[in-house]
Amino acid sequence: MLDQLTRAEAAAPVADAVRLHHYLALVPDPRGRRGRLYPLVPLLSAAAASVLAGARSLTAIGEWLADAPRWALRALGFVPDPLTGRIPVPHPGTVRRLLARLDGDALDAAIGSFLTARNTPTAAGGLRPIAVDGRPYAARAPPPPRPSPCWPP
Repeated sequence: MLDQLTRAEAAAPVADAVRLHHYLALVPDPRGRRGRLYPLVPLLSAAAASVLAGARSLTAIGEWLADAPRWALRALGFVPDPLTGRIPVPHPGTVRRLLARLDGDALDAAIGSFLTARNTPTAAGGLRPIAVDGRPYAARAPPPPRPSPCWPP
């Protein structure tokens, strides 16, 4: 699900995760109404930002969220406590349980829509390529044929 984002070019992980907000708002929240301490969109945006920053596991996502700077958490939608001014972040287990219960198809559709809409014209007027398959975009010629070790020249 979030793995699609690792294969997209991202110069600024937090900025891309903030742009992803509008698409993540369409993902249904699998949690009950009671006990929601953190809103869904900031949690998903933080998970996306951590993946864009290089997190490759649920543990790494939780660690990124715990170590994220205050400005990044505010940009992702986390609200500071009115009394202390601190921005509370969820326990890594909370993020893990949420991602496990999430509708994968809805999240996949939201991220796919974001990546499709992310095509922006470049300075040359063309579209900027996005390598969602993990391979860097480059026009390359095929490699020259190698001589066979079994066939004499």
